[in-house]
Amino acid sequence: MAGFTLIELLACLLILGVLVGMGGARLFDRQPFDQRGYSDELAAALRYAQGVAVASGCNVSVSITLAGYSALQRPAAPGNTCALIGAYTLPVVRADGTQLQGSPPSDANVAAGGTIIFGSSGQVVNAPPPALTVGPYTLTVDPLSGFVSVQ
Repeated sequence: MAGFTLIELLACLLILGVLVGMGGARLFDRQPFDQRGYSDELAAALRYAQGVAVASGCNVSVSITLAGYSALQRPAAPGNTCALIGAYTLPVVRADGTQLQGSPPSDANVAAGGTIIFGSSGQVVNAPPPALTVGPYTLTVDPLSGFVSVQ
């Protein structure tokens, strides 16, 4: 009898599937996905920082650099009120207990950022925020409303 047994056929398909799985990923460029993912992550972090500023009634500073982003508040003043002066040193914490910070993927092509400070009503209280770029995507923050958009 000529031909292949079912076991031989399944073994060949399994080997072929493993080879395609390993080599196929290298045929696709992940950079557009990484850039869009990081721009969405950054926009979500800015929106969360704005929400914390509104909920706590205290300013939140978000620093964005080529190495990543982080959100900080000033330590509470005596009497459990917001400190009006001083350095932003207290990390903003997410609901899951992790700090509101992140770093871009290695191929995200992030342009230089800046610092955005959200006030207690959600508006931007420092200089008008710069447009932030991640590859072809641009993040803008409206200084009056604090609205964050990705284009």
